[in-house]
Amino acid sequence: MDILINRNFKIWSYSVSHSTLILRSPMMFEDQEEYRKELNFNIDIEFSGVAYIDLPNRIEEIKIREIKDMVPAKFQLYRTIVGLKIFEIKSHKKLYYIVASNFVIGKNKWLNEDRVFNMSLEYDEILSFG
Repeated sequence: MDILINRNFKIWSYSVSHSTLILRSPMMFEDQEEYRKELNFNIDIEFSGVAYIDLPNRIEEIKIREIKDMVPAKFQLYRTIVGLKIFEIKSHKKLYYIVASNFVIGKNKWLNEDRVFNMSLEYDEILSFG
């Protein structure tokens, strides 16, 4: 299943000790130039059990899918580790990869908080998971 999110994201937080990566599309405020009502919340993509990251700092209009077939050779080792999945991130015809146990996509209105530093936070809405 492909998940398409038409927003701009950036690497928001990564914790080696928690093996957690958060990509965030930050909310906009009414006084910002490109404000639109559909941007008045954050979207976080939270990867858990992260073993590999291949992403630029900023990424636009992303499509996420788990790849099981035609896995690039450099990821063959990860296929032997129980519980890890290989996720392909596509943006403007470029491909990036994250190897992790799973991910969740959630909406929130947190200003400077995230679940890497406060695991008790709960998303306002879960949009998807994988």
